[in-house]
Amino acid sequence: MPDFKVVEDVGTGKGMLSCVQLINEEKYGGNVILKIPGSDNTRERFLIDDNTFCKLHNSEVDAYTFLQKHTEKNILFPKIYELEKMDVSVDPIKQGHIIMEHLKGMTHLYCHDALRPEDLVEPVKNLARFHSIGAELTEEEGINVSRDFLESWFGKLFTQANKDYFIGNLSKTAEWMNSDVAKEAIGELDRILSPENFQKLNNDCQITGVREVLCHGDYSFHNLLFEKLQDGSYKFRAIIDFQSVNWGNAGQDLSRLFVTALNGKDRRDSEERLLRVYHDELTKVSKGEVPFTWEQLQKSYKRFFQLHAAILCAVTPGLFFMTFDAKEEGPEKNEFRDKMVEKYVALLEEIHRNIKEGY
Repeated sequence: MPDFKVVEDVGTGKGMLSCVQLINEEKYGGNVILKIPGSDNTRERFLIDDNTFCKLHNSEVDAYTFLQKHTEKNILFPKIYELEKMDVSVDPIKQGHIIMEHLKGMTHLYCHDALRPEDLVEPVKNLARFHSIGAELTEEEGINVSRDFLESWFGKLFTQANKDYFIGNLSKTAEWMNSDVAKEAIGELDRILSPENFQKLNNDCQITGVREVLCHGDYSFHNLLFEKLQDGSYKFRAIIDFQSVNWGNAGQDLSRLFVTALNGKDRRDSEERLLRVYHDELTKVSKGEVPFTWEQLQKSYKRFFQLHAAILCAVTPGLFFMTFDAKEEGPEKNEFRDKMVEKYVALLEEIHRNIKEGY
């Protein structure tokens, strides 16, 4: 790969699977984004090897190829200038890279941030359009899309040692929770984040008969680009980070988005309405062949809600405490804590309720 003039490392603290840099490349009009698979911190912390980085990076290259082929879907994503796959079969390893448009003025969102339900309407519609691409892939294109993402990736991430560490951090927040139900539900996370459950959810479509779609795999609001407007609202600009693309149940992407992007009250008040927005858009773009019914979507969402609620409750407390401890004592620190605890309590209470209902 040629040398590039690096302007800024823009990926530090914002991801774990790639090195992301702002580079200056005259043939592309100035500053653009360079994305290279691999991260030393992730290699050390989670023992991720080159084969895994290769699989994830090449999935993203394929996804951008699909998007470029289906521009009629009107899906918002950065303009792509170069796509090169990683190859671990040669010596030295061919690293692979992606060069894409640098969208200016974007606001990076953290786990303690929350969007308004109205801010999610366009991301939900774009997700429906992306899901619909799967029905139009050729057999050759579709065969390279992962069918074991949930089982393989989460199995690597949530080892027992990592789960004990994650859940231990969450347990430290229990003293601020005013809900005994939420505190009790912390004990359910170990089971939800188990190899057996990952395998079951990985095979959900085969088990339940719900038709699979082309899923993003990590449709968190951290992987969506927003521009903050003067009135405090957020304008959706693009979807990014397609390393986790897989064949799966649409519920995995929808639950991931709502769990990460909304506070507890807004999620409870608006999730059914936003699911309707999604299903209506999917119906519109599916050429009369909607892959699943409204009732199937509702049940799918609840099954995958358990997983993504558990993931957020497990992995974000470490970052929360790091930020919380660095703040000066006062009203701002208390408000920051209360916002995060409200989200944890609502998610944990919902986990408990869904378990009682058999999910």
